[in-house]
Amino acid sequence: MDRKTVVLNRLLAITAALLLTAAALVGSAGSASALPTADFTFSPTQPTVRQPVTFRWTGTCDVEPCSFSWAWFPPDNSGNGTSMGPPGPTVTYAFADAGLYHVRVRVTNGTSTHGQAPPVTKTVVVRDTVQDTDREVGYNAWRGVSDIRASVGGFRNAVASTSVAAFPFTGTAVTYVARTGPNLGIAAVSVDGVSRNVDLYQATRGTKSVLVDGLTAAAHRVQVRATGTKNPASSGTGVTVDEFVVGASRFDDRSTSIVYDRWTGAVSTRASGGSVRNSSTAGAATTFAFDGPSVTWLTFRGPGQGRSAVFIDGTRVATVDGYAPAPTWQVPQAFGDLGTGHHTIRVVVLGQHNAASTGNRVTSDAFVLR
Repeated sequence: MDRKTVVLNRLLAITAALLLTAAALVGSAGSASALPTADFTFSPTQPTVRQPVTFRWTGTCDVEPCSFSWAWFPPDNSGNGTSMGPPGPTVTYAFADAGLYHVRVRVTNGTSTHGQAPPVTKTVVVRDTVQDTDREVGYNAWRGVSDIRASVGGFRNAVASTSVAAFPFTGTAVTYVARTGPNLGIAAVSVDGVSRNVDLYQATRGTKSVLVDGLTAAAHRVQVRATGTKNPASSGTGVTVDEFVVGASRFDDRSTSIVYDRWTGAVSTRASGGSVRNSSTAGAATTFAFDGPSVTWLTFRGPGQGRSAVFIDGTRVATVDGYAPAPTWQVPQAFGDLGTGHHTIRVVVLGQHNAASTGNRVTSDAFVLR
């Protein structure tokens, strides 16, 4: 075989190999682009019973329009599933009971040429107990709000001008991060006693960052307070705390470094969730907003505990005496027959105790929904 024939055969072999590779790549690409995708997110990520949960499709649609079907299944995935509402890329659903729910979204493209994407399943854990550290529980008018757009999924909100969020830090600058919106007012932000007003009004909800710099390299304290005033365009006077940023370190509103008025935290393995909040100051209050006909407040009884008043929807419904000769954890105070709908329970420290007690302390452990 002459040299020209050898070279020609080699070129033909290389060409054939390249054509086979190209065909394989075309076939692979064609099959990879043939399906919509069915991923989704949900918020809040740890809901309680009867708390609305918003599910949002975050996938892709190869042939518009795509249609969506949402359903939940029990832990064993049995049955045909329970529909979660009208089809659409976003659905809001409230679970009636605590437990595990497997939620699926099924996506079908506009022509059904490529069929349905494999359904994505995610597990939602629905709780019947709200811990003292959870966002939903507020201390002296600071109330937690779940918001997927906020830092770590939520922020704190207050309206009363007596409500103060304080954060000690060390550094030459601090950034106060707040949520803005059409019903928010003017916050007074002070560092080491030097205050400035920050208008949190915005026609649509968003985020505002306020930098305070030029400080000495030492310990400082930033405070955020509701002023009770607002922009004329706003419909409310509330203020918010999403987080504080010191250098590259971020402190979310749930950080134990942030103190909300006159409640302090404590840990115990015998408490629900391993922690409680305590206060002995008359007027200190904790509030919890919920949906449903009943709520149970878990507290602690002991030789140094005092009295508290319980209000539901603004009406005083009980006076609770926390005294007991021996420590008793997770003591239930149940309140039922409230009717369906939205309610608020508020526990207020009275600064009083019965003659046998050695103190006025009131302990809030958790709230339980049934």
